[in-house]
Amino acid sequence: MNELCKKYRNQAYVGFLAYGAVTAIAMWAVLKYPLGIWRLPVALAPMVPALFIARSVVRLFSSGDELQIKIQMQSLAFAFVGTVLLTLAYGFLQMAGVPTANWVWVWPVMGTLLLIGKLVAKSRYQ
Repeated sequence: MNELCKKYRNQAYVGFLAYGAVTAIAMWAVLKYPLGIWRLPVALAPMVPALFIARSVVRLFSSGDELQIKIQMQSLAFAFVGTVLLTLAYGFLQMAGVPTANWVWVWPVMGTLLLIGKLVAKSRYQ
């Protein structure tokens, strides 16, 4: 992996840490003060590090060589299809009475599947 890829990967890691911290603080604040006038901007605060992560991921995808881009695309395809199937299945289960899930969980599901997809795709080329 070239230095540019490492740079963007490290930026994404910093973004993930910031996302986790900002999300925890925002959730705490919104739950503790549900009637505050500022609850909507605070609830959206985690979007700032999420945008930072998105920028890093897009740059990472575009900075690799052909093999790295192929691995990234295969892992992204795995994550996309897996997320579609899981959310679709859960939607059908909700019709059968399973409790409604919050949309905020779609990103962690997709991120986890992206990591699994990347490990699988990388194993094919090593």
